[in-house]
Amino acid sequence: MMIDTRRRAFTLGLAASAALAATPSLARAERRWSEAGLDALTREARALGVSGLVVRTGGQVILSDGDVARPSRIASIRKSFLSALYGMLPPEQLRRDATMAELGIDDYTALTAAEKQATVRQLLQARSGVYVPTAAESPAMKAARPPRGSAAPGTRWYYNNWDFNVAGDIYQRLSGHGLFTALERQITQPLGFEDFDPMAHTRWSFDAESPRFPAYNMWMSARDLARFGQLFLDRGRWGGKQLVPDAWVAESTRSYSETGRSGLMAGYGYMWWVSGGAELPAGSYTAAGNGGRYITVLPAQQTVIAVQPDEKQGQPPVPLYAKQGAYDGLVRTLLAAWKG
Repeated sequence: MMIDTRRRAFTLGLAASAALAATPSLARAERRWSEAGLDALTREARALGVSGLVVRTGGQVILSDGDVARPSRIASIRKSFLSALYGMLPPEQLRRDATMAELGIDDYTALTAAEKQATVRQLLQARSGVYVPTAAESPAMKAARPPRGSAAPGTRWYYNNWDFNVAGDIYQRLSGHGLFTALERQITQPLGFEDFDPMAHTRWSFDAESPRFPAYNMWMSARDLARFGQLFLDRGRWGGKQLVPDAWVAESTRSYSETGRSGLMAGYGYMWWVSGGAELPAGSYTAAGNGGRYITVLPAQQTVIAVQPDEKQGQPPVPLYAKQGAYDGLVRTLLAAWKG
């Protein structure tokens, strides 16, 4: 009995009882949650401007609300997909400690000798120390960009789209495959994404003022994002196959930096945000995108939550994104419904 709150599920009766009897794993998953608590989660999500909400427990979808099948832009969640692709590289191709100099990386704003000592690992961690313009920088990111040369590679964390965009370029050099082709063949097809069209839902984005390294934009539905979260919750396994090495899941979702934020975004791994503090379960981690799109993996509850916002062009961001701490609060509401 999957909980679809648009149809006011949790309707009890003989038909529902028969369905539960036929799906014992789903029944066990649902018994771990309070019906009233999940109903409160749904109301809160709608009030915050969520257009698609999916919760999975034990590999089963136990809550689906809104237009969960509509592909929308995923913004910076794209970076967590790239991190997964890096982990899927054969060991001989995964050159974590290769420098920009060794890989022949330069920009139209020429890098200094010191900047060229930044490594692939530091790009994944947002610790390159290269502070030059790049594609897909928001006004806030441009305003916050540190002065060039103010930090040596590896010494400072800064959420830096130069790092992330260059990592996309380097992935193609290391793998010998186009990034979007690899995404389709290694992630979206094996995971059975239902709403993703690789021709329609991927796009390179260049900046006229800094055109060397583009952003790799993607559009995905909430239910497909939840599948990606499930892949990581299951330590890289899907359908009986190890798609992402278990060791990479652990390495990429471990915190290497304090971000100056709290809650779900207190730490940063390899393009994943890592939770901190006592309010949220230790070991949880999040893929987050501008405007209010999220995937949060809660290993202690064997649960994934994925949301897409009701984003409209020319309109202000939804409260989920605009209101400080709103998404952390939504996850806490989910956790309050957990019965264990």
